[in-house]
Amino acid sequence: MFNPKRVNEICSSFSAKKILVYGDIILDRYVFGQVERISPEAPVPVVRVSSEELRLGGAGNVVANIDHLGAGGLLLGVVGDDAFAAEILKIKKTGNLLIQDPQNQTISKTRIISQRQQIVRVDREEKIILNPALLEQLGARVNSAQIDAIIVSDYGKGTVNAEVMAMLKEKAATGGIPLIVDPKPPHFAFYRDVTAITPNLKEAEAMFGRAIDSDDDAVLALQHIRRKYRTQFTLITRGGNGISAAAKGGKIFHLPAFSHEVFDVTGAGDTVVAVFTLALVSGASLREAVALANAAASIVVEKIGTSQVSPEELRTRIAYIQKRH
Repeated sequence: MFNPKRVNEICSSFSAKKILVYGDIILDRYVFGQVERISPEAPVPVVRVSSEELRLGGAGNVVANIDHLGAGGLLLGVVGDDAFAAEILKIKKTGNLLIQDPQNQTISKTRIISQRQQIVRVDREEKIILNPALLEQLGARVNSAQIDAIIVSDYGKGTVNAEVMAMLKEKAATGGIPLIVDPKPPHFAFYRDVTAITPNLKEAEAMFGRAIDSDDDAVLALQHIRRKYRTQFTLITRGGNGISAAAKGGKIFHLPAFSHEVFDVTGAGDTVVAVFTLALVSGASLREAVALANAAASIVVEKIGTSQVSPEELRTRIAYIQKRH
């Protein structure tokens, strides 16, 4: 794959990069506790709470990954003017381009976890509505941003639409910077002509129109998606089967998954798109960028909930993978 010196070269460039992350922003609340009995009121477990955590989710988790890797993540999106938005502002203290709008509600997800297992999830969400005034504010923030790349983190909650995608494509074209999209099925038509698209297996199957059950299927899917959406790069994250990738005019390749033990796949796609983008703008080749993203994903799925990876963890995991393969 590549030697430790090359990994250090790429990772040491992260700190000089600024990445704009636009998309659906979610406040993730984790309630940890122990289940010791069943409620006498109904046949449900009683959780004795031991701790609670608030984390950035959705596009927020992408930017958290970028920040954790030592780069500058600029978070852009629309949230409500409410208590959940206030918590997001506390977590993301720098690089915050959020627009607070009283007509919208901040999306939140509460997960109750016991013995490393999620018992229930409670979602508070309404579709984000982008009116002309919000579109104008978003355009102004996009145009003024000094950045090395743009990531669109689309969770299908309303923040991504045709008008915003047109703004982001224009910014990328004018600045000569990559535009990478982590997609959602309702919006596939918006992604044509972006630099790269990173669907997971289910999303890729929806884009391909059939099941992807093998490496051969993945090759056909990559060819179809790259041609249809006219991307320079296409990645399919395939869970336990690793990542398959293709470049315009290049050879398609597959990298196996490297996880020791999978506890929670929540946010793994966020880590992939963050590391892949940072590596690309730091001089990595496609294969190097995918290898780093794959290694990073193998780390976060061993953690509970939306999590990030540090440069040191990445170096250590790459060294481990090199030794084993």
